Amino acid sequence: MQDNRWPLTQDLVLVGGGHTHALLLRRWGMMPLPGVRVTVINPGPTAPYSGMLPGFVAGHYGRYDLDIDLVRLARFAGARVIVGAAEAIDLTARSVSVPGRPVIGYDVLSVDVGITSAMPELPGFAAHGVPAKPLGPFAARWDAYRQEAVAPRVVVIGGGVAGAELAMAMAHALRGRAAEVVLLDRGRVLDGFNAVARRELLAA
Repeated sequence: MQDNRWPLTQDLVLVGGGHTHALLLRRWGMMPLPGVRVTVINPGPTAPYSGMLPGFVAGHYGRYDLDIDLVRLARFAGARVIVGAAEAIDLTARSVSVPGRPVIGYDVLSVDVGITSAMPELPGFAAHGVPAKPLGPFAARWDAYRQEAVAPRVVVIGGGVAGAELAMAMAHALRGRAAEVVLLDRGRVLDGFNAVARRELLAA
């Protein structure tokens, strides 16, 4: 918790509620630096944790189990939360602009806004494809698809570890429904893995 006996002389601003910032807030609550005000800027009061996405896809977690409660974490850390999206960072003035808010100055700035997947320029992808990031829209689409689809057919583009984990989670969630889940990559799926691990994963 913030020690109010010290004057606030430094501003640490965290743009985004990603996993790293969540860990920082938790650690800050246990070991704060005197004289530093911490501000979290995020579009909403919660932020989804992508590490739990495969578990959600498989059906082990509910949608809201993925959310990090930034307000609760900030309260523990003695930080303030500004709900809004940062639209500009002025490196010269050392400030962040959020629509409808006064300019937020900083001494130290950290950005952790997560990843947004680029949409492949493939015919039909815009109509049928759903990027895995940002997580929120993907989770909503998957939840609806899992409940409604009959004899589902799913293609996961990207044959790395994350793609393989997602494909296995989807196959688990859709088991018993004559589902077809395909893991697609322009090269070799799970390339770089040792032969034994790759064979076991492909057989899973």
